[in-house]
Amino acid sequence: MASPSTIVTLRRLEIFAFPPAFILLIAHGVASERAFPALGLVPLAASAVLATFILNRDGVVAIGSPIQSLSESNIFWADCLLAVFHLSFLVPSWALLTKPWHEPLIVLGTYCTVFMMGVHLFIALPQALHLLISRSCTCPHCRTVAKTGFFSSTVSEYTPLSDGDGENEPEIVA
Repeated sequence: MASPSTIVTLRRLEIFAFPPAFILLIAHGVASERAFPALGLVPLAASAVLATFILNRDGVVAIGSPIQSLSESNIFWADCLLAVFHLSFLVPSWALLTKPWHEPLIVLGTYCTVFMMGVHLFIALPQALHLLISRSCTCPHCRTVAKTGFFSSTVSEYTPLSDGDGENEPEIVA
C-alpha cells in the first residue's frame, strides 16, 4: 500500500488540480456545444470535497462535526465510487463526440478526468487487493479460524463500557 505521506500528497493534488480542470471542462463543454462533457465537473468537485474533508478531518472532529464518520471503509468506498463516477462521465462523453473535428475535445476531457480517476484507483486498488487476499487464505490453519475483515477493528460493539457491565456475561469479541 502507498505510504500515508503519498496519500496526503495525492489528496492535496486533487484539491490543487480542481481549478485548472474546472476551466478545461468548461472549455470542453463550450467547444463541444454539449452539456454532458461539462458535467464531468460533478465527480471532479466530489473528489475535491472528499480530499478536503479527509485532510481536515482531524481538526473538524474536535468541534463535534459529523465528518468523524469518515472511517477507513467509508473513504475506501468513496474512492471506489468516485473512480467509477469519473469513468461513467468520461466514456459517454467520448461516445457523444463522434465527429472528426471533435477529436481534440476528447483529449481535453480526458486530461481533466483521468488524473483524478487514477488517484482514486491508486488509493483504493491496494486496499481492495489486500481485502481480497486476506479473505482467501489457502493454509489449513486459516480455514478453521474466523477471518477478520480489512476494515474491522479489534473492538467489538458489544464490549462492556464499564467494569461492572459484563461481570456475569461472557464478552463477545468480533
